[in-house]
Amino acid sequence: MRAAAVVAVTVALATAGCTGPDEPPKVDTTPSGAASGAAPSSMTFEEAYRRLPIDGPPNAPITWEKSSTPDSGEVLAARRSLAFWYWQGSATDWTAIVPVGRFLFTDRFYQQSLAPFADVTDNEEPSSGPLWVKTMGVEKTGPDQARVTFCTDRGHWRDAGVSAVPQDRANLESYLLKYEQTGDGERHWLTDSLIDNAVDREAQYGAECTKWAQHRP
Repeated sequence: MRAAAVVAVTVALATAGCTGPDEPPKVDTTPSGAASGAAPSSMTFEEAYRRLPIDGPPNAPITWEKSSTPDSGEVLAARRSLAFWYWQGSATDWTAIVPVGRFLFTDRFYQQSLAPFADVTDNEEPSSGPLWVKTMGVEKTGPDQARVTFCTDRGHWRDAGVSAVPQDRANLESYLLKYEQTGDGERHWLTDSLIDNAVDREAQYGAECTKWAQHRP
């Protein structure tokens, strides 16, 4: 599978759950089935967590800023999904990465946005550069549902072939999660959609995020 597929999955991930700037976020409440229940028995949740570079891969390290927001189950699950997002984007070969996503995302999201690209071996435009991430807030959005919003400083993170400093380095991104029973018989927080550039939280977190996102390597 070639670079066109890489672009397609990036768009699919970035726009999942997105809304217009004047609309509230749409939380998908469609039942998502067994979530990670279909995951291969050769990997457990704990093994998937160990495989995930939570502090980012060498070419895209993540610094997690200390926050007053406690590291609850929702926050930890959202952090794993964020780390996965940038890990995948920084790699050329996704064959060993996509399977880990089964343990981080609901089955609906996995089947729609990750499974079709499990055979990508030639992502020709990997991103790279350091990232700084701060938890801005956690919201309960329904029974066993939550939204976690981060501020990510992307000032030194680039797509391949891009050298210009981004005009808006402070990025608000939200992860919408569900607490579901999975194939191991346990319940886990799993990301069901995400909002990259969460403009609907700009009034709440934008000024603080912009002021904070001024890091240097």
